[in-house]
Amino acid sequence: MTKDVLVTGGAGFIGSRIAERLLSEGHQVTIADNFSTGSEKNIPEGARIIRADLSTNRGIKKIPEQSFDAVFHLAGQSSGEISSEKPEVDLKSNTLSTLLLLKWCKSRGIERFIYASSMAVYGNAAKCPVSEKDPCSPLSFYGISKYSSEQYIRHFSHEGIDTTCFRMFSVYGPGQDLKNMKQGMVSIFLAYLLKKEQVLVKGSGERYRDFIYIDDVVDVWCRCIDTSRTFGQIYNLASGKKTFVKDLVEKQILLFGHDPAAYPVRYEGSTPADQFGLYADISKLKKDMEWHPVTDLDTGLRKMIAWAESR
Repeated sequence: MTKDVLVTGGAGFIGSRIAERLLSEGHQVTIADNFSTGSEKNIPEGARIIRADLSTNRGIKKIPEQSFDAVFHLAGQSSGEISSEKPEVDLKSNTLSTLLLLKWCKSRGIERFIYASSMAVYGNAAKCPVSEKDPCSPLSFYGISKYSSEQYIRHFSHEGIDTTCFRMFSVYGPGQDLKNMKQGMVSIFLAYLLKKEQVLVKGSGERYRDFIYIDDVVDVWCRCIDTSRTFGQIYNLASGKKTFVKDLVEKQILLFGHDPAAYPVRYEGSTPADQFGLYADISKLKKDMEWHPVTDLDTGLRKMIAWAESR
């Protein structure tokens, strides 16, 4: 059945790919974005575009009066490092925009709301893999803003909106912004390698993450619209695999045809409020959506590198 979907942040890396998939399946898509980080080049053909800052009432009023079947809320500030520099901007971009959009959905009778949360809500978990039942103790302003948004979403889920929150882990793949050196380990290291420069790693190589390929993320978002088992739920959206930062760097260097033992890599400093290590238990998502990630890290890196080199 054809849906009319509002995708906020649809000019960004993940939002644009979700919008593209929805359009390919025959749905109607309206994209709302303030283009602070997203690009018009990312907008798929056939999408309606609204330039609006959804953290303001003025921006919310720019959304068409039509009744959407679903809202996919991906707009926001997504860098932990930037959130430490401008926490008030982070709060406005992430939490206030979510609250205003939820109020707008309720006033318009829109019943489906899907939200891009983050692994940052967990902070440094006491154990891994971390599950949705484990405590949340965010370290960064970014994590706090995402966790606060989840609480507003929980409130509105009791007021008739069918909500789903995806705590997304380290998403990577073609289309990621290679100019943004403050967000995305894979894209940051790839940017150095493309320029044949020394790879600067902020923090220890012993840190670890859970990397998930963009196509697997898009698949989950687009399949969950009518999946009633996901209503009112929070899910880890990840691969469920632990990868050390030093191993990621080595893989990328090897895939570029270099010798990891000889290629220059410098580990120094740290990112403010950075999580040391985290990977996910994804059993809940697998069960409720009968889903599993299909792209392993080596395959995903090869695809991303091929894309980057062809640009």
